[in-house]
Amino acid sequence: MSQVQERRIGHLFEAARLGSVRAAADFLNVAPSAVSRQITQLEHELGMPLLERHRRGVKPTEAGERVLEY
Repeated sequence: MSQVQERRIGHLFEAARLGSVRAAADFLNVAPSAVSRQITQLEHELGMPLLERHRRGVKPTEAGERVLEY
């Protein structure tokens, strides 16, 4: 696995753990758009949604849970 992909999974992990992209961005000390972009790119690479996005935050899809278990 590449370092880029590991970073993307790390962004996904923090968003899922903290329940929002903004909280993950604050924790990682990056812009929320950067976290969102990394997760979107990972979803594109894997060909499936990994997060359910809601007004109150995010939660992993079943596929997202599997990626996080990896």
